[in-house]
Amino acid sequence: MKRLLVTFSMVLILFSQAQGFCGSRLLQTSLTRGAFRAADWLRKQQDENGTYGEGHVSAIVFHSLRLIGDHVDNGSEHLNAEIIKNKLGSINGDRLAYYILGAMSTCRDPKNFYNFNLLRALQTKLAKYPQRAEFSHPFQYSLAVLALCSSGDNLEKKRKTFVEKITDSILSNQTANDTTAMSDDTIAMQVLALSCIRESLKSGKRIKETKNERSSVELAIKRASKKILKRQMNDSSFGENEVTAALSAQALLAAGVITTKCPETMGWLLSRQNPDGSFINLLSTINVLPTLIGAMPHDVQHIACPKRKTSGFTGEDEETKEMINVCVELQIDENSSPKQLNQAENQIPQKPTPTSLPPPACVEVQNGTNAHDILKEAATQHACYDFTTRSTSFGRMITSICEVEQKPAEKFYWMIYINDKSAPVGMDELHPKNGSTLLFHYKKLNWG
Repeated sequence: MKRLLVTFSMVLILFSQAQGFCGSRLLQTSLTRGAFRAADWLRKQQDENGTYGEGHVSAIVFHSLRLIGDHVDNGSEHLNAEIIKNKLGSINGDRLAYYILGAMSTCRDPKNFYNFNLLRALQTKLAKYPQRAEFSHPFQYSLAVLALCSSGDNLEKKRKTFVEKITDSILSNQTANDTTAMSDDTIAMQVLALSCIRESLKSGKRIKETKNERSSVELAIKRASKKILKRQMNDSSFGENEVTAALSAQALLAAGVITTKCPETMGWLLSRQNPDGSFINLLSTINVLPTLIGAMPHDVQHIACPKRKTSGFTGEDEETKEMINVCVELQIDENSSPKQLNQAENQIPQKPTPTSLPPPACVEVQNGTNAHDILKEAATQHACYDFTTRSTSFGRMITSICEVEQKPAEKFYWMIYINDKSAPVGMDELHPKNGSTLLFHYKKLNWG
């Protein structure tokens, strides 16, 4: 109940920022209530792990909830596991865009998301667009540009290319008298992407050099939004399609277009809400929810992250973070294989033996830092704490420390202990408390 009250308060705060975006005060109040009910329904659809099936689907839900002020808990681990399972290079550009928005919504840096640079991966996809059937549609392209722009990444080198491709698509369709030549969803996504770029251009320092870019962006937004507005005037329900109506309303709001049909569209959306708070299905609810309070997809970059959830993603005052002290130690069993530990005479430095290990390294880190980053910090004190890992479906696993490698064939592994007890989770999910001792023990496991 406490969480629901907090979320409702956040909805009201966000709503107050967008108050008056469409219609009367009575309509605004009804929209806020509708958003609260839809968010409550979405939370109830999560599984026992707090997720929603496939990674990109969970990412979309996390983003939608984040836009209305919800605090998403434990979602980043699921997204990471899904990326590992599907392999980053094989993920389609549009789904990768959702992963970026999902990472931001869980207060993670998409540029360093569990050692994955999601922004660079998506930029590679965009450079190869159109890429066969899996990434060749203007909607997908615009969504990918929107995700990059929303991340706050510096688009200066590629921005002109992004704007030209989206603008060319809009203009090529503009010449056709058939208003159905391009779907409403695609046009809306193009406007949302360009609106985000327009916002980034306003904050740019090189005003003279971006003047032409701004003019080009403004012209494209004006022409595309004119199409959306015409369709809204003809049918405020956009063919009785909740997703299209929601995206179109968002696009017109982002474009700054004043329309007398906005109350009709929003009123129609509210009329489609089920008694349980949903809108037809999961996809419809995800898309309608932010629209009810006038939130834009790129607003996620401006929502401050809660202090206890930050991990590399900006948005929290660094000076307010609690610092803790953790000591790190290495241990190697006496019966470890000599072949494993001995080093050739002409090779420097020598690999450690049980009696030549470095002293404990005590480090000061932010509260909530995981074992991986603590070991990384220890390596700055002594080179013998340098380590390597490999990614698995359960997170990163140690492959070597101080050049001493695991030998699965011989059953030698690096095991993790926290305060003399075997760690219940891997190094990504292990968060030592203040005063803890983190032990990395190289030993032979006698199983089988």
